[in-house]
Amino acid sequence: MAKYFKWNPDRRADSTYSGALTKRFNKLDSKPNRPTSISEYYKVDQPNGESSTLILQNKFTEKPLIYGPMLDENFVTEMHKFTNNSAKRNHCLSEWVCMRGGSARFTMPLGGYLWKIPAGKDIRAAVIYQSSASAPFGGNLTANAGEVFFATETNANTKAKRTPLHVMRDGDTGSMVPASLKGTQFGFYTSRYSGSIITIYTFHDATKITYGETGSNSGGFDNIFQQPVAKYDAGEIQTLTLSTDTTRVFLQSTHDILVSVTQTDGGDKMMVPPASQYMYTRRVGTRGEFTTGSNATHFNGMVAYSTNSGEKVWSVEIGDGAGGDCTLGLGVEFLANTFTYGGELSDFAIIAPFGQTNVTVKYHSKETNLEAWSLLKSFTIGTNLNTPVRPAGLFLDGDGNEGDSHSDYNDGGGSDVAHFANDASMWWFESDKPVYICINSVGTDEESLLGWMRRSSRNDTWLSSATNIKDYIITPDEDLFLVE
Repeated sequence: MAKYFKWNPDRRADSTYSGALTKRFNKLDSKPNRPTSISEYYKVDQPNGESSTLILQNKFTEKPLIYGPMLDENFVTEMHKFTNNSAKRNHCLSEWVCMRGGSARFTMPLGGYLWKIPAGKDIRAAVIYQSSASAPFGGNLTANAGEVFFATETNANTKAKRTPLHVMRDGDTGSMVPASLKGTQFGFYTSRYSGSIITIYTFHDATKITYGETGSNSGGFDNIFQQPVAKYDAGEIQTLTLSTDTTRVFLQSTHDILVSVTQTDGGDKMMVPPASQYMYTRRVGTRGEFTTGSNATHFNGMVAYSTNSGEKVWSVEIGDGAGGDCTLGLGVEFLANTFTYGGELSDFAIIAPFGQTNVTVKYHSKETNLEAWSLLKSFTIGTNLNTPVRPAGLFLDGDGNEGDSHSDYNDGGGSDVAHFANDASMWWFESDKPVYICINSVGTDEESLLGWMRRSSRNDTWLSSATNIKDYIITPDEDLFLVE
């Protein structure tokens, strides 16, 4: 029997056709009494026999996209191909949006051509901003608010194959945010620096944002003192201001947005990832459910999740002893297996949710060819008993302190911690399964690294069963629905 789906980004109840609200879809089990041109419901055929079909969404045409049908015997393999190529895991192949202007560290570990799209323009206005065809590139370049950046392997045109690009600013690690980190539900906590200045970037016209604060370190979205609903058009950079020093802040939008925040007195600048069912962190922080603010637990400070199945959470770390910024955790759907960073490195934490995980860390002089990478160290993290709710960790600093717990190393990144590899300033992390990595920047500010899935690993599998695929890939992603 066919199902009928309607894209429903703002999660409205369907009073006309009584479609069931399912994530960001309305779903009907029978044909509506009006044609698609009126009802906006699209038919999806029920898979035949032992198979299933993944429903996702073209967010610009607002029509369902179909991945499949997938035979049960091929389900694990096909779903890994899908998620390994997902935009949500490939941050460094995405566009980076400048949320607050200034000088930032641009890193192309495989070389390439850096393109810039002027603020308020589309990709047709892109121009080459920097090039390095034969060696990795790392350096500080100016970025202005609203400008968008991406990198390609060749300079043929803007449609050339993407090459990895990572961007981070010392002293404002939330000023550059990749489009891959867009979402519709965000939460964070602040306890210092006199209130929040929230920067928003929108991808769709007439995007409505409901937001507010709880006024204390309690509550969730359902408890906010709601501000007037903000409405913005595509490509706009806008700011929202909240004055309370110690408070929880929540935002929900009708279409995807990017969120970054700084505090009024200049500290705790960070990018704000979307809330997720599983948020990975390097230590115990302040956490809560998105809707209620309570019911969130953790495992050894390495993952936060709700005690209520299916509920999203957020988690933030504030005050590691050096620097003035904080960092939020990262959701399971945003984890990757390859990372780069273009600055001196004093420490890192690697959280491995998907069983025993092998990780290699390398560095480069930036002055010779693409192959001249040197090995810092290789690690095997955890065992096959580790799971997304019981991950394993590896913690290491430049003084040689190493262990499987946050307490085993110096996470502050201050001047009393040595840099790895004689101040090498081009880094590469490579794992055989998606992981979460947190570092301290040159400015001693903690930050979640955002990576990508290596091209050579796009067919790899790292979850062994259909049940795990559903629990940790499909269920946490509000843009996916499985028809079985």
